[in-house]
Amino acid sequence: MAAFGVHFGTTSACLAVYKDGKTDVVANDLGDRTTPCVVAYTDLDQTVGVAAKQGSIRNTANTISFVKSVLGRSWEDPVSQEYIKKSQVKIENKNGDLVFVVDFKGDVINATPMDVATAIYKRMKETASSHGDGDIHDSVLAVPSQFSEEQRKAFEKCASRAGFSVLRTLNESIAALLAYDLGQMDNTLQCNVLVYRLGGDSTDVSIVHLQGGLYRILGNTSSRDVAGSKFTNVLADYLAQEFFKKYKLDVKESRRSVNKLRMATEVCKHTLSTLENAQVSIDSLHEGVDFHSSVSRARFESLCGNLIQKCVALIDDVCAKANVSSSDIEKVIVCGGGAKPRLVQKAISEYLSNAEVYNSIPPDEVIAIGAAKQAAILTGSNDSELHNGENEIECLSKTVCIKGVNANKEPVLYPIFQEMTPFPARKQEVMNLSPHQTSMEMDICECTDIENPDTAKCLAKIVMKDLPEKACISVTFHLRSEGSLHVTCREEASQAVEQVTIDVCS
Repeated sequence: MAAFGVHFGTTSACLAVYKDGKTDVVANDLGDRTTPCVVAYTDLDQTVGVAAKQGSIRNTANTISFVKSVLGRSWEDPVSQEYIKKSQVKIENKNGDLVFVVDFKGDVINATPMDVATAIYKRMKETASSHGDGDIHDSVLAVPSQFSEEQRKAFEKCASRAGFSVLRTLNESIAALLAYDLGQMDNTLQCNVLVYRLGGDSTDVSIVHLQGGLYRILGNTSSRDVAGSKFTNVLADYLAQEFFKKYKLDVKESRRSVNKLRMATEVCKHTLSTLENAQVSIDSLHEGVDFHSSVSRARFESLCGNLIQKCVALIDDVCAKANVSSSDIEKVIVCGGGAKPRLVQKAISEYLSNAEVYNSIPPDEVIAIGAAKQAAILTGSNDSELHNGENEIECLSKTVCIKGVNANKEPVLYPIFQEMTPFPARKQEVMNLSPHQTSMEMDICECTDIENPDTAKCLAKIVMKDLPEKACISVTFHLRSEGSLHVTCREEASQAVEQVTIDVCS
């Protein structure tokens, strides 16, 4: 029986299948092992993948990329606002959600991020059908560990619409460990594993503690300042300068010229991952002038010095969050399409020189393979390779806190359960009301930055009235194993009780 793992990335998607005791990536109809997450609307059809990406130069205003960034996010979300500013496609606000306004078959239509993502999943499902068992497409979706419940549900809904039978969503960092069978073949293994995923538009770094076949994410950090696109930008800027030196023409004056240069630069960057030199040839780059140049790997690496420093800094950041020393990291998995350049893997392995680096699987295929192995476990595979199963300890993806005010009457957040707290957990606090205070109001929130109250999202509000003076309130926070938070407030003298149960992000 076939079981699929789907990794829907920001720039590309990968599909892996577990069948007949083996796991492998499934190539699409063009023979490519990854598919660009690009959807284009034209006068004739809706195209997905390579065709959409190649046609983007002439059809920029109707070609949608990086939809993963905004799927499951509201219009007001800071990430959505950043995306809107950079987008070359017209975007409008519809009832608090963003929609793409595109020309399609002669009409102007609104396409939601879910519509775009569903189209990409449909292309992946077509690929899956060539290696599946009829209409059965049991699958596991890999998503970033910091994704909210809304984002996870949005991905599940899109995949289900496309025809996949979604068994569960799996954190990308856990999928990476499964891809290399860490904790599967030997459940006595105990170690800290750093998973460094450098994607096309962002980078996620996680530290996972492995013990007795159990996986627990100790810490996670994410950055949009380090990404595959940033390496492309550095090389594109260099080539634009070379073009200007030779012809005194500025490529950046034309959006179309910039797009042509970026596409050629991406090819050049990937070539330098395997060869010492790469050629760049672009017909009619700007004002009818052809451009031909050669770039060495050494030149490319010298241009990326600042980016490499940022890559390494993220390791220190995640170690601080996980309260783990870099010397305590024993294994490293490097994954993500942006990690293909050798200088990235070299910098990480040199910085963590005592750790064993796993890089035998192509970095843009790692997560899909791990998700496929998890899908096989869930469908009941009897293969010995997967015998131990996957036991991830569920943890909070965001900090749960109480919102209050300090002595200066400024809003402040008081943490109850920190990010990455494992389920279940329990905590008790005591609140003493001031004299003549006979009511209490408590805002329970979740946040990603405890120092910035504006980022907090209110989950629930508890109000208690008609309390005795100098009331003492016992508050119990119970983070249950299924991912809900039960809060009970009990006033000791009157025994008045208020309680609420909240779904929190796992």
